[in-house]
Amino acid sequence: MAQTQSSRGRTTLVHAAERLVAEKGLHGVRASEVVKAAGHRNNSAVAYHFGSWDNLLIAVWELHTAPTNAARAAFLAEARTRGPLDLPTMVRAYIDPLVGEIARNRPSYWARFSEQWLATVRLDFFDLDAESAAAQPHTESVLALHSLFTDLADALTQLPPGARTRRVALMSRFVIATLAAWEREDEPPQSLEDLRSELVSTAVALLQAP
Repeated sequence: MAQTQSSRGRTTLVHAAERLVAEKGLHGVRASEVVKAAGHRNNSAVAYHFGSWDNLLIAVWELHTAPTNAARAAFLAEARTRGPLDLPTMVRAYIDPLVGEIARNRPSYWARFSEQWLATVRLDFFDLDAESAAAQPHTESVLALHSLFTDLADALTQLPPGARTRRVALMSRFVIATLAAWEREDEPPQSLEDLRSELVSTAVALLQAP
C-alpha cells in the first residue's frame, strides 16, 4: 500500500508540473505551486519523491518521450524492412508518434511543455556539442531522438554541413509550436489527423528548401 501511495504521489506531481510549466513556462512555476496543485500537504514533496526540481522535469519528459520513442522505433523498424529510409519517412517517424501521444492524453499539455523548454535553449538545440547537450535532459529517449535528427540532417545534402542541424531544429520548433497551438484551442479548427498530414508535408518542404 505504501508503494502504491508513493507511486500515486509521484504521478500527481508529474502531471501537475507538466500542466503548470505548459501554462506558465519553466521559469514561471515554483515547486510549491506544483505541490499545491498536486494536492500534497508537504512542501518538500518534490524533494521527497524526485530529489530535485530538475529530476521532476526529467520525469515529465520520460512520461511522454518513453512511449513516443517506443512508437518511433517500431515505425522505423517496419519502414526499414521496405528499404532505405527517405526524408518523408523520417519526418513521419518524428511527427506521427508526437501526434499519437497528444491524441492519447486529452487534455494534452505535452507540446506546450516542450515549447516552453525550447524557449530556453539555443536555436540549433540538436547540434551535438557540449554546450547544447548540457541544456537538454540526459535521457535515453532524448538520445534516441538525437539519432533520428542526425539522420535527418545527413539527408539534407542541398545544404552546407554547418546548416543542416539548424534546419532540422527549425523544423522541430515549427512542429512543436504548431502542436502547442492546437492544444490551446478549446475547439481546434481541424482534426488532429488532418493536422498531422499537413505537418508532415510542410515539414518535408521546410527541410528540402534550398
